[in-house]
Amino acid sequence: MVSDAKDAGAFFAPFGLGGRGQELVSLVGGGGKTTLLRTLGRFLSSRGTTLLTTTTKMAPDDLPLLLMEGYEGPEEDVERIRAALRLHSPLLAAQRHVRDGERKKLEGFSPEAVDHLWSGRVADFLICEADGARHKPLKAWADWEPPVPSQTTLLCAVLGADRLGEPLTEDCVHRMALMTERFGFRPGDVLTPDRLAALLESPHGYLKNAPPAGRRIVLLNRSDLLSPARLDALARDFLPRTARLLGSWDLLILGSLHALRVEAVLTPERGR
Repeated sequence: MVSDAKDAGAFFAPFGLGGRGQELVSLVGGGGKTTLLRTLGRFLSSRGTTLLTTTTKMAPDDLPLLLMEGYEGPEEDVERIRAALRLHSPLLAAQRHVRDGERKKLEGFSPEAVDHLWSGRVADFLICEADGARHKPLKAWADWEPPVPSQTTLLCAVLGADRLGEPLTEDCVHRMALMTERFGFRPGDVLTPDRLAALLESPHGYLKNAPPAGRRIVLLNRSDLLSPARLDALARDFLPRTARLLGSWDLLILGSLHALRVEAVLTPERGR
């Protein structure tokens, strides 16, 4: 447990959390959002009360759960959450259990309701899964998504590092047809630094519905799935080329949530 806490501290050090006081962290993209939500929640709970939630649907967790069906911001419900957080932190809050095909999931709150929780200072840290990707490491967005709370202080875009430099296919892209329509990327096209930067910088891509204020981090997760030679090539060539094309993000992080290991941290133009 001590080793895990130390590893988590090293992994999340680049995120700059805790030193700024309270944070509303919103997670978008694919390739590890729910794992990030849980891991970050457990880590931050040692620094203050931590509430986890979603503006979409997410799989249930073994964390303490508070169901609040119909919640849209009444003050008495905020007090109910504060009381629950005094007993359990991290605490997972959602509206209800729902069926999503064959899976049982939790239905979360509207972005406006999450903003209200944040304005009410219900917790020191509020972490929101604000996107869905059907367990795929990359995605394109429909008109109604991602539902990102407007008061987000840290936006974290999660992508699968194992797909960098690889062909784009239906297997790895949620809504491949939309990616072709919006960006012109067709099945079989390789995810080059230029294409990745185009996705990250586009208001129709990973910046879609991003609040104008706040910090922005790209987490290229799943580095544990890569060979040492491929990791070296990414850190030496692919990622620096990508970072030079970014003007809207503060950090580009390559690492593994599974191993709690950071391989590389790059600072694009916005973060300099």
